[in-house]
Amino acid sequence: MRKSLSEVPFEVVNGRSFELIRVVELLCEICEKPFDSKEKPVSKFLMSSNEDFQNLLNRATVHDRAEIDVESGRIYFIDHDFPGEVHVECIEKLDEKK
Repeated sequence: MRKSLSEVPFEVVNGRSFELIRVVELLCEICEKPFDSKEKPVSKFLMSSNEDFQNLLNRATVHDRAEIDVESGRIYFIDHDFPGEVHVECIEKLDEKK
């Protein structure tokens, strides 16, 4: 189960290895909800000190969201992108309003 990275105490992650994954959620230009996402593994990370944890939290601030799944050993840095695409349903709703 994913949680916000900032909500997890250091004691829970201390001494564990995590895979860092960058996620880009592609958002609809109209409703701003995701219609697709792309995941890319970035690196492995060993949480060996409180300083490592603080550095990771600092790194997370440049992303739209940072989540952790302690059970699977993954940390997700999530960003949003508007690639100029729209859900079909959103176009239909616009057409109905006309």
